[in-house]
Amino acid sequence: MLRSVSAQGRGAGGVEAERVNGYLAFLFVLLSTATLFDGFDAAMLTVAAPDARATLDIDLDWWAYVFAITRLGVMGSFVFLLFADRFGRRNLMMITIVGFTVFNGATAFVTDWVGLAFFQFVARLFLSAEYALAIIMVGEEFPARLRGRAIAILTSFATVGVMLIAKLHPYILLETCETGSVAAGDCVAPESNAVRDLGLEVVASIQRSLGLAVDGEDWRVLYLLAVVPLVLVFGLRFGLRETRRFEAVQEESAGRARESVREILRREWRNARIPFTPRYRRRSLLVTVLWNCVYLVISPAVAFWVIYVREDLGFSAHQVGDILFWGYAGGVAGHFFAGALIDRIGRKPVCAFLYVFAAISIMLLFQVRTVPLQYATLIATVFGFGAANTATHVYAAELFPTELRATGYGWTTNFFGRITEVGVPLLVGTFVSTLGLSGSIAIVSIGPVLGAILVMKYAPETMGLTLEEIDELP
Repeated sequence: MLRSVSAQGRGAGGVEAERVNGYLAFLFVLLSTATLFDGFDAAMLTVAAPDARATLDIDLDWWAYVFAITRLGVMGSFVFLLFADRFGRRNLMMITIVGFTVFNGATAFVTDWVGLAFFQFVARLFLSAEYALAIIMVGEEFPARLRGRAIAILTSFATVGVMLIAKLHPYILLETCETGSVAAGDCVAPESNAVRDLGLEVVASIQRSLGLAVDGEDWRVLYLLAVVPLVLVFGLRFGLRETRRFEAVQEESAGRARESVREILRREWRNARIPFTPRYRRRSLLVTVLWNCVYLVISPAVAFWVIYVREDLGFSAHQVGDILFWGYAGGVAGHFFAGALIDRIGRKPVCAFLYVFAAISIMLLFQVRTVPLQYATLIATVFGFGAANTATHVYAAELFPTELRATGYGWTTNFFGRITEVGVPLLVGTFVSTLGLSGSIAIVSIGPVLGAILVMKYAPETMGLTLEEIDELP
């Protein structure tokens, strides 16, 4: 069964698309919302960190544990992907957006660090599965010659999500004289705005109905606002179809005899282990190690950069928002840069170069202390990692057959590939008192360099090949 779609994929009338038609364009637009919200939500937790920490009385060392718990939700999302290879990409996609909307919105009403960690853990569980399914669906539906660029542009919307929160949050998280960069004696209280005021009123109303104290904390408004577009997107998702490749696999298994629950569970467990069999073990290990090399440094940077520039360097929320916006604009450029080159030059050289570039950039990001240099190094960092992540996502979506694509992606990218994403912030939080944030980040920046070496030595070159041809590679 594992090679059964190969013959179909080679023919013009099979599952391989010849061109991008109207439905594929519609599919791409809808799936881009999944990656958009992934970036928006991840950045929202980061930019709200100083305010949420103050409200919930979470010190810097303990924040590392809270952040790590939320990232465990990313690892747990692999379970959804195991089921996506049985029940379909579309069905799981609909479930994930409902789950994320509910639990992300509930974060606005937490009263302690336990609630924050729990609701963001579950929210990330749903959203990470949604993100992965979006990449898998685009990879399965778009023509081979455009697959790299399509995934690159899709993942770039996560960067756009960060840019949106960067521009939005200063209008919600208003500065105070104590937290701003202006001396307290010269501070002029900022004016509020209609969106913030309405959000605070809605939050207060819900807090009263739940019997909670009304505290007027504006970071809660960010989580409430995120619910509105998600509700609209859910309605549009009903226009999604199942991917042609998955439907072809389902047609082949349609004649299977009716099975008991025990037989179904036994077969699903057997299928879940296939990525670790000799046929696919090397590919699984490669993707897993590459992601861990990347997250060795990305995760602590995401967890601590806003805290670093606001608390160590004294930057204001508006300065942080502007730096984030232009930094992640560079990230969008990085996605497009990678998408163009990996379909022209190849996956291996582009991926390896970008890993090294990103490692150097992020090490410098936590060394420089002036506003202009923070702009320059964040732009370079997000450009490098945006592009490197794109190339890695392409590998993760290509190296497994259709019957196992979501399963293999789930194990390697969302579970085993996230070990450093969860563990390293804990280590940084432990060592920050002795090494400081700058020293801690400098040590872990070796990760992407190791990843570049692994790519050049072990990764296959898949440029221009159909997914079925990639499956035939040794």
